[in-house]
Amino acid sequence: MCTRLSARYGKAQAYCYGARGDGSAWLVAERGTVLRRYCETGEGEDELLTPGEPLPFERARRPELGLNPEWDWAQESDEDEEDWRTTEFDLAPEPARALGVSPLDIGPDTRARGTGVVAPTPYGVARSVTTGAYRI
Repeated sequence: MCTRLSARYGKAQAYCYGARGDGSAWLVAERGTVLRRYCETGEGEDELLTPGEPLPFERARRPELGLNPEWDWAQESDEDEEDWRTTEFDLAPEPARALGVSPLDIGPDTRARGTGVVAPTPYGVARSVTTGAYRI
């Protein structure tokens, strides 16, 4: 869905934030192409769900933890890898904020410009949620 929305609107992003300890994930697409997808759920093999180059936000966040911004999972110590994964587990609202707006920051005083849309997921569509994009 993000690739189709980004092809139409130029940019699209999707975020998953498990405020109950479910992890974090994000997907950033531009002009119909996925630039980055990140997933940290604490389950094995999350790295298989994380293609693309790290976003500038990710690179900037790593030095704050004392980690090298240019990382290679094969050369990271177990401790460094665990520090990063623990941080990323709850991080989805921050890249959302860095790239636009975090849904956690939207309130009655939020000013808007441009076109915001919310699109249903294939899961929602399969359960009879009206298809298409919704104007915010």
